[in-house]
Amino acid sequence: MKGIRLSTTQKEILPIVVVSFVSALFAWYLERLLSGLTTLYFSYDLNIKAVLHLSGITFFTLTSSPVWTHDAIITINLAAPIMNLFLGLIIMAIFIFSKRKTQSMTFFMLWIMIYSFTGIFGSFVENNLARTGLYTVSRLMDIGVIFQIIFIVLSLYFLYIMGLAIGKLVMLIIPEKFKQEDRIKTSFFLIVFVFPWLLVLAVSFRSLSVSTVLTYLLGFIVMLPFNWMQKPEKRGLHMKMLPGFLQIDVFSLLVYLFGVLLIHQMLGAGMTL
Repeated sequence: MKGIRLSTTQKEILPIVVVSFVSALFAWYLERLLSGLTTLYFSYDLNIKAVLHLSGITFFTLTSSPVWTHDAIITINLAAPIMNLFLGLIIMAIFIFSKRKTQSMTFFMLWIMIYSFTGIFGSFVENNLARTGLYTVSRLMDIGVIFQIIFIVLSLYFLYIMGLAIGKLVMLIIPEKFKQEDRIKTSFFLIVFVFPWLLVLAVSFRSLSVSTVLTYLLGFIVMLPFNWMQKPEKRGLHMKMLPGFLQIDVFSLLVYLFGVLLIHQMLGAGMTL
């Protein structure tokens, strides 16, 4: 019985899938750590005790406590979204202006952008549906139901817009063989982006809350526009094509995996300030 033989394209895409998955996993854990630490920092600065763990943040200070002032509620609930906004924009700027990027660096930055923008607009949609977090902020600011619905629609729209922006960068770097009729091949999109995205969710699913899972799933709106993004005009932004799998990528992936294990252990034990 003959062994399974992979085509040249399959051999080239397999390392990309591995790089994409490991990069996505590390980016997911790192974004959760940074978001949690930002919220944790402001909570302790406001004398509100809390612990950061795998499923999120648990506040020990009772909501009836006088330290939960109007400003404290707004600050704590806006801390993570604002951090994600700056993180996503900074990484996007680095991605655009860095001339040389390895596969591991490229996919790590792409996934950080996807998770960061999902953490802003996706969490706003989820919080309003579950009536927690940012919904509380809306109520404190006397924002009516109609405007909240408008904000939810706008958040979904901004998720889509961010997807268009990231999709443009993807089209600038992937080789022509992974494109068809001036668009990304559906098979490439499914294998390199959707499959690792679902795999990360499956790996971390047991430690996630229902709200986090829902927010995560909203990230698909960011990736969806990749399918119909066309190649940018020649006068537009130019970037180098995605390089081949290099030895430095092996080292980077090992660092990413070590980072995932370290963050998992830290969050598993619980973090306080």
